[in-house]
Amino acid sequence: MRDLKNMRAFIVDDDPFWTAILQQLLEGLGFSKISTFESGEACLDHIHLNPGLIFLDYQMGNANGLDVLQQVKAYYPGIEVVFCTALEDLEVAISAIEFGSAEYLLKANATEQALADIIENFHKIHTV
Repeated sequence: MRDLKNMRAFIVDDDPFWTAILQQLLEGLGFSKISTFESGEACLDHIHLNPGLIFLDYQMGNANGLDVLQQVKAYYPGIEVVFCTALEDLEVAISAIEFGSAEYLLKANATEQALADIIENFHKIHTV
């Protein structure tokens, strides 16, 4: 059984406001090892730190979160990825799930309870 709260979490987003909000929400849920990155490239440069959980933005400057997602999963398929976006785009959501994202989170819906539910779902998956 993996306790994601005791593992490193990555936040990968080029929006410092969103990053700060998400980091605060995760800390409120008991996460203490949080690394933040402004680009997919920076995330991939640090993937050797073996995060248990990555919150990955879809649109980051020149990078596409779907490309980063595929590289993360190629490194280690067991990393849980929550694909985060401000866009309600069914095609992007389907692609994210097909490429291995476990969750698709609209930024407007990000609350501590929503994150707690996501973490609980991951916990259930890994304890079955």
